[in-house]
Amino acid sequence: MNRKKIVVLVDWYLPGYKAGGPIQSIANMVQHLHKEFEFAIITGNKDLHEEHPYSSVQSDIWTTAPDGTRTYYFSKPNLTYKKLKELLLSERGDFIYINSLFSVHFTILPLFIRKQILPNRKVILAPRGMLGKGALKIKPAKKKLFLIASRLLGLFKNITWHASTALEEEEIKNVFGKTSKVITAVNFSAIQFMQFYPRVKDENKCRLVFISRIASKKNLLPVLHALFSVKNSMEVVFDIYGPVDETVYWAQCEAIIRQAPSNIKIAYKGPVENYRVTEVFRQYHFSVLYTMHENFGHSIIEGMAAGCPALLSDQTPWRKLQQLKAGWDLPINNEEALKQALVECCKMNQSVYDEWSHGALTFASAVINDEKALMANKSLFK
Repeated sequence: MNRKKIVVLVDWYLPGYKAGGPIQSIANMVQHLHKEFEFAIITGNKDLHEEHPYSSVQSDIWTTAPDGTRTYYFSKPNLTYKKLKELLLSERGDFIYINSLFSVHFTILPLFIRKQILPNRKVILAPRGMLGKGALKIKPAKKKLFLIASRLLGLFKNITWHASTALEEEEIKNVFGKTSKVITAVNFSAIQFMQFYPRVKDENKCRLVFISRIASKKNLLPVLHALFSVKNSMEVVFDIYGPVDETVYWAQCEAIIRQAPSNIKIAYKGPVENYRVTEVFRQYHFSVLYTMHENFGHSIIEGMAAGCPALLSDQTPWRKLQQLKAGWDLPINNEEALKQALVECCKMNQSVYDEWSHGALTFASAVINDEKALMANKSLFK
């Protein structure tokens, strides 16, 4: 079978894990589509915030995985305009798929190359939530300047946008115009074996977990504040996993953590590798991600697939969670609602909790096995 070739540009890729969603988005796409499409991935040879390259990969050459996917891991000295141009010219792919919006080396330079010497090469760009209001509020001046300059230069002319949700489609058109070509296709979740995993749940006790990058966008501070409203008669363990993206923000979180009452145990556990995520979720009753914006949230679905109901803000695609007994999607600026949900988590006894754990698993199963998502993603590459 003559498969179409997709050349993917992404800042970080497997075996990396600290960048979270961007890595998972591409890894899951490859996992679902590699039998029908040929993938060639161009990426960096270090994980997020790491000084040293991955020890398990070779840099500056093409390597081939068992599923046939080829990956080129750039070392920093060789990551130049000239070398990127050589690779894009030599890899005569049917599509260039760009997995970011603001990356210099893996978005801006490839778009310049495409405009100058590959004008007919089809480009699909996934902004991955970077055009959401919450995301644009972070470093707004730089992002506004970039968007103005890129439009003037015509970098985004004649490309197809990949929106993960109808909301993201609207966000793209608000910034780049109503006539922008946008295909909406929900992100793939990792293919995994679905099985209910029971855990003991005592009334007035609960174990909560946060697995994400530690940054202002992920909105951890309000959760820490809300936890302090839990009554002394209740016991809470709240463990935090993920790389520290913003040291100043984390310092603010640590200052709050040091003030925790004796019935609230909060601990930072560091980053967690992708292969361990399910195992970690199974040690807790609920996952928490009160994020300012998430266009998908891979860790949310992974947690639910491990039977962990999710306590979320209303800034993710996932809705009606309470009705389905799969979690909460709470108003982003309503700390009282957040406090009430945390108390409800604590109060649940074994039978009620088991019902919600099953609800989370059912919700995740529907997302992971969504045939419409598969067909929509395939349509990107027609």
